[in-house]
Amino acid sequence: MSDEICAVFDHIPQGFLDCPASRLADVLPGPTLLDLPGRDPRPLFVSALLHGNEDSGLVAAQEALRRWSSRELPRALLLFIGNVRAAAQNLRTLPGQHDFNRVWPGTATPDAPEARMARWIYDYVARRRPFASLDIHNNTGFNPHYACVTRLEPQFVGLAQLFSRIVVNFERPLGVQARAFANLCPAITVEC
Repeated sequence: MSDEICAVFDHIPQGFLDCPASRLADVLPGPTLLDLPGRDPRPLFVSALLHGNEDSGLVAAQEALRRWSSRELPRALLLFIGNVRAAAQNLRTLPGQHDFNRVWPGTATPDAPEARMARWIYDYVARRRPFASLDIHNNTGFNPHYACVTRLEPQFVGLAQLFSRIVVNFERPLGVQARAFANLCPAITVEC
C-alpha cells in the first residue's frame, strides 16, 4: 500500500453500483471512501469489504444506493470500501497485508500502512460527527445472522437489535472498526 492513504469520491463512481467485488479493482483505485450528501448532513458511516472475501456489505450498499439513485439520500453517507485488491482474488487479505479489520485505532500494529490508512479514515469521519457506524461482514458456517457490540449501552444494543435479536458483546480482537468507532457514535458489526 502506498502513502496515498485512501481515495475519496463525493459521488458514486461510474460502474460501481453493478460491479461485483471480484471486479471492483477495475472501478476503484484501491480502498475508497464515498462521501455522499444527504438531507441530514450528519453521516452514517458504513464499512464494507474489510475482508476481500466477504462481499455482503458491498452488495447491501449497492442495493441501497440503487434504490435511492433518483432521490436525495435521507442522511449523508460515508461508505468505506476496503480491500478491493484481496476481493479480486476472493481472499480475506493478500499475503503480506494486515487484516483491514485489525488496524483501526487501538490496534497492536499502529505503524502498519493499513493502520495509517485506518487512522486517516477515522479522523476524516470523526470531523463529520457520525450518527452511527455499521461494519458489515459475511457470517461463516451455519450461524444465524447476528450483530456485535463493544459496549452494552442502550444506543449500541438498540442499533444492533435493528438487525438481529442476537447481539454479541465482544472485547477482542484489538483494532476492529466497531471498537474504534464506538468512541465516536453507536457502532456495531453486522454478521450477515
